[in-house]
Amino acid sequence: RGAPENPPLCEEHLKFAQMVLKAGLACTLHDGEETESTAMCVERVAADLMGLTAAVAVALKRELKKQTISEDSEELLKQWCEFYSEELLPDTKKFCKKVTGKLDAYGLYLPSRIGANLSQDLLEKGLKLGSGADEEEEEEEKAVEEQSEEEDKSEEKNNEGGGKVEDADTSMAMGAQPSASTQDTDEYDEYEYDEYDDEYD
Repeated sequence: RGAPENPPLCEEHLKFAQMVLKAGLACTLHDGEETESTAMCVERVAADLMGLTAAVAVALKRELKKQTISEDSEELLKQWCEFYSEELLPDTKKFCKKVTGKLDAYGLYLPSRIGANLSQDLLEKGLKLGSGADEEEEEEEKAVEEQSEEEDKSEEKNNEGGGKVEDADTSMAMGAQPSASTQDTDEYDEYEYDEYDDEYD
């Protein structure tokens, strides 16, 4: 027998499970709506949500216990784990706890526990699926950023060193050339001495 066309944890079933959960949570009893008929309807909804939660846990357990998980299914399996841990399981528990008191008045009792559950270790394994590639990309980006920062620092140091050399060359050049005012004074003094000597000759 070949693989089923729509395996339990396919993308289509994930959308349906999300719709069922949303619709079920909207079927709560408000004040003044408690009758035996409405209580029986809510009891049926609560039982369906508990059954859905247990079925998802069983399917996830079966997939996560496999030795190898194909890369193509990792992302979808991770989405199922996120839906189970963040929405399906906690919201179903809250709903059942909220309606239990109203159902008890009509002799309708919900199971105290959801049948199957998923261990924390397997759940964490599922939530981490597909994170290896993301971590590698983050490490590569971090390495590129660090290399770029080092190049920028090296360039800044080179620029600072070049500026100091230019300043030193400029200072040496200015020290070697006599100022214009000094040259003018020397020429003026030489002229006065020559004129003085001519008078006495």
